[in-house]
Amino acid sequence: MRTEAGEGEIAGEQRPTGRGNRSGFHTLLASLIAIGLVAAAFGMTVARATALEIHTHPPRWVVEAIPAALSELYFQHSYRYTVLTSVRERFDDPLPERNVTAKHINLAIRKVSEIKSGRVGSSYTLLGPDDKGIVDLIRISFQLFGFRAENVTTLYFVILFGSCLVYVVAFWWSTARLLLLAAYLALMYLTLPMVTYNAQLTSILALRALPVLSIVACLHCLLFMAGSLRERPGAFQIVLVAVQVTLIAFTMHLRTTTLWQLITIVGFGVVVLIVASVRRIGIATVAWRWTGLAVGSTILFVVTGYVGLQAYQAATLPEEYRRGDQIATRVFWHNIFSGFAYHPVFSERYQLRVDDASVFAAARDYLAETGRYDVWLAMGGEDAVEFQALNFTRYEPIAREMLFARCTTYLRECAETMLYYKPLSLMGNLAWLHGLHPLPPDLEVVVSRRAGGEGEVKQQYIAATQQMDAHGHRAYFWTPVVLLVIMPFAVLLVRESRPSVWTALAGAVGLTFGSTFPTVIGYPLPHTILDTAVAVGILTYFGIVLATATWLRVLSARGWPFRPKSEAPTPLPTTVS
Repeated sequence: MRTEAGEGEIAGEQRPTGRGNRSGFHTLLASLIAIGLVAAAFGMTVARATALEIHTHPPRWVVEAIPAALSELYFQHSYRYTVLTSVRERFDDPLPERNVTAKHINLAIRKVSEIKSGRVGSSYTLLGPDDKGIVDLIRISFQLFGFRAENVTTLYFVILFGSCLVYVVAFWWSTARLLLLAAYLALMYLTLPMVTYNAQLTSILALRALPVLSIVACLHCLLFMAGSLRERPGAFQIVLVAVQVTLIAFTMHLRTTTLWQLITIVGFGVVVLIVASVRRIGIATVAWRWTGLAVGSTILFVVTGYVGLQAYQAATLPEEYRRGDQIATRVFWHNIFSGFAYHPVFSERYQLRVDDASVFAAARDYLAETGRYDVWLAMGGEDAVEFQALNFTRYEPIAREMLFARCTTYLRECAETMLYYKPLSLMGNLAWLHGLHPLPPDLEVVVSRRAGGEGEVKQQYIAATQQMDAHGHRAYFWTPVVLLVIMPFAVLLVRESRPSVWTALAGAVGLTFGSTFPTVIGYPLPHTILDTAVAVGILTYFGIVLATATWLRVLSARGWPFRPKSEAPTPLPTTVS
């Protein structure tokens, strides 16, 4: 988009005009090559997902939610996000206790379809204390592609493809921004084995892994706002942003922790507005009102999406999830408190580990300490082994109260945990993922103090490491097939304008910073680092390619490789008579 000078503006980024000039042709050719590389990266990711049999081995969250979708689709069950008892019983009957595959699930679906409408009954059960949106992902996949377990993965990649397509339509003219998309897909390719081999995940459809689905949409919003410092936003571009924000809201419906992306967009937008206001630094080259329009519309979409999702869940989730022993989404304050297990002194004082039991016990002790042990009894804290009968609706406010009480008393230790111990562990986990460290750090933090042994989760991480090493599936940055997709961008970036490169870099930095929120607030473990791993990987590849492109520019300026050395002409001999 061409920016017109006015009110002290200078020309911003120039997109190809299509007038047939040489510069426009080179830009178009570079864009087509970049789009081809993006398509290759997407194809690689789908091929690897197929090779890892992700489509035929859905995670337990999907398996447990399928009966809820079947209850609605087959029998018009009106209480959404609940399961008809007869459907649950018929569905579970043919399933093995372990190693459930799509073949078993498809058989179970057929068994459910054979239930006569008059015999289905009206009694139902609730889903567990976690996000319920996965039911909608399953329901939509069945409606679009048929009642087969494999189609849930199909819908996942259709949604991902749609988000990538919207991104390409918006930024097809910028090879720097297309590089970010290719890097995202490359990181998906590299991290899929870790996700699959990790027993705490097992699939990209695991609830813990779902926020990565909308990272492209989040990055799109960041780049749109950053780009508005140098070019006027068009109506079509604003519509594309609205589409991406809709995807983010849907992904947040699938997994609450996707909230970090909305927070990142809002925070990044505020920074962009501040930069636009400080005209003397020379970054903004269009009138402030255009940047304000881009940032304001994006934040408006984000707020609308968040409020709309809350209204939708309030209208569709049964009241039992709020007044019974279940909760509408998942525990929040409980997970934050468990993250203080990383502080050696704090964790020893309250006997913390990153496990539910130690946090439940800490809440019990807190209530006893404050003379309210009867509250603990009333929420079912002593009615079952490992606190399985705990009423989470009553428990979460106590976990929040305990968190603030402990951190008010030990403010320094809480700050050290957030600012030092967790970031340090996060870096160690990323080093493990990319093959720079043999095992994840802080493995003892997942070993229950009451286990008396090595700990199941710790052994799962070790087993995942062994499988990655056995198959050569560590997420090495120097993986040849990935470099074949990423490094050609170095040649393409040689002709990219500096403002376009800086815009892409700003978006990558903002995404990386925002992606650390869930792990720094919660806890960094091999099953929680996926979002950050992808964002950091995008920034890493961008830095490598940018450095290479800069080096090529220097060589080109010095006349390499085609400019011949000039030679002084040899004077003709003269004869003196």
